[in-house]
Amino acid sequence: MSGRSANIAALKLPEGHWTPHDLRRTGATMMTRLRVLPEVAERCLNHTEENKVKRTYQRHGYEPEMRDAWRVLGERLELLTRRDVGNFAIIGRMAD
Repeated sequence: MSGRSANIAALKLPEGHWTPHDLRRTGATMMTRLRVLPEVAERCLNHTEENKVKRTYQRHGYEPEMRDAWRVLGERLELLTRRDVGNFAIIGRMAD
């Protein structure tokens, strides 16, 4: 488990303690809410296809789709954490 923080309180947030699993689940949920295909969100989590036949014959790596998914999630997180934006509702996927 190299590359992990030795700081055990690294994920302690004002609203409570979050685990890496919580962050992964929230990120994947946000991606699919932003219209990222569930299969792409799963690949972003480094999950492999469970169906052996599908895994054998469908060899596309989804790299471009994953880059787009991470970009879309990053844009949404940036928008949600900006201090200069007032109270607003976010509907649908952000325009490119």
